[in-house]
Amino acid sequence: MAGVGFELKKLFTARTAAGHIKAYSYSAMITAGPFALMTSMVLAVQSLFVYYGIAEEASRIFVASVVYAFVFSQIFSAGFIMVLTRYLADSLSLGRFSDATASFFGMGAILTTLGAVAAGIFFWDKPLPLLTKWLGYLFFAELLLAWTESVYLSAVKRYSRLLVSYLAGVLLSIVLSWAFLEHSILQPEQSGLLAMDIGMGLINLLFLLCITEYFGMPKRGQNFAFLPYFERHWRLFFTATFYMLGLFIPNLIIWQGGWGVSVGGTYLYSPIYDVVTFYAFLSILPLMTMFVVKVETNFYERYAHYFAFITQKGNFREIDDARKDLLHTLWFELRHIVEFQLVFTLVALAVGNYLLSWSGIDYNQVNMYNVLLFGAFFTGLLQLVYILLIYFDYQKSVLSLSLVFFLSNFCFGLWGLYFGGAYSYGFTFFLASALSFIWAFIKLNHFAKRINYLVFCSQPVFYRPTNGYLTKFTLWLYGDDYVNLELAGGEKK
Repeated sequence: MAGVGFELKKLFTARTAAGHIKAYSYSAMITAGPFALMTSMVLAVQSLFVYYGIAEEASRIFVASVVYAFVFSQIFSAGFIMVLTRYLADSLSLGRFSDATASFFGMGAILTTLGAVAAGIFFWDKPLPLLTKWLGYLFFAELLLAWTESVYLSAVKRYSRLLVSYLAGVLLSIVLSWAFLEHSILQPEQSGLLAMDIGMGLINLLFLLCITEYFGMPKRGQNFAFLPYFERHWRLFFTATFYMLGLFIPNLIIWQGGWGVSVGGTYLYSPIYDVVTFYAFLSILPLMTMFVVKVETNFYERYAHYFAFITQKGNFREIDDARKDLLHTLWFELRHIVEFQLVFTLVALAVGNYLLSWSGIDYNQVNMYNVLLFGAFFTGLLQLVYILLIYFDYQKSVLSLSLVFFLSNFCFGLWGLYFGGAYSYGFTFFLASALSFIWAFIKLNHFAKRINYLVFCSQPVFYRPTNGYLTKFTLWLYGDDYVNLELAGGEKK
């Protein structure tokens, strides 16, 4: 969230209640605003389906197409985006803005091409009309580009313009959905998907304009210079992929059971479990808002202070004092965030029991929501530890966290599907997330106690450049113009 901290610091320096309220509102808008707008877009289109009396099967095809695009675009792109984030950070630190913009076009080409292959395999023998398949893939591809653009947008400080871009795309989708359902000869689900595609296309276009305005258009940039990073930082790729799989694997497993519903002979999903899970995860939005505030205004200052003494040859006492200040801030803010989120989780527990019961969800499903709330609570805390360890480039431990999260969800999920039955749904996710958080806390505590050793002594003495197929291909592609950003000063190889 580069750039957010600068704005938050200005708001907090006012030291007034109004300044603090504005700062937290700003953080909430940046953290939850895009999610809220995208969710509103889908709900609004569904409401139009109800208004026009569209058949339930058409509505289900539309919803399933959107759900699959959201879920699998995040799983598919997570590892690529994590590695790209590392490359972008190195590019910006050396002022190579043209390479930053060029890498977006390169990564976008890779993701959409691989996504087309994956979508083609998935849709190959499915009975849906060809146009419906194409519209579903287009939304999937646009989401892949949107998640990629989000990496670059984190370095752009004009967040109000980003939210306006989301709002413009959402409003366009809703208006076009109404127009297509009113006048189009397309099938209802195709009208809804086409409207979503056009709206998402506008969002991507406005995002791209923000990126090129900030970084500039690439004139001699190297579109695929990031490829060697997949060899140097392969742990980051698998870390993000396993974490995202762990997040969604309970849903994928439950889709295969008795609660799974087949739609159009193509999609499997579970309306009951998926909706209840969605409501449960809404409860941790305050946690992410608070985390952005605390990391950008308190933790990062101590983090930068500590590493400044290391890189600028501070003496041992200065480094150790900075270490103590950093760890004190880390544990204090982490405890504060846990207490803050626990209050919201309990509120969601009380309010959710009433609202879900009133909306027609039965007693057992309300109980599942209660358990999923605490599963979401531990998952949110796990994500905090995950991000903190990424800050310190503690890649081996972060990979172990995501692997434990994935394997525990996979194993408990299979046990629930074949032995536990419907009564275990939700509880298996709670167990996996709680155990994963305990493991994450142990890893964070281990790192905090040995931070000086892990920062100084565990690093390799000499830099060893990779020489795998991707590095060789990049060198063949760019020759002497290729710059290894990880060498001191970005010197040429």
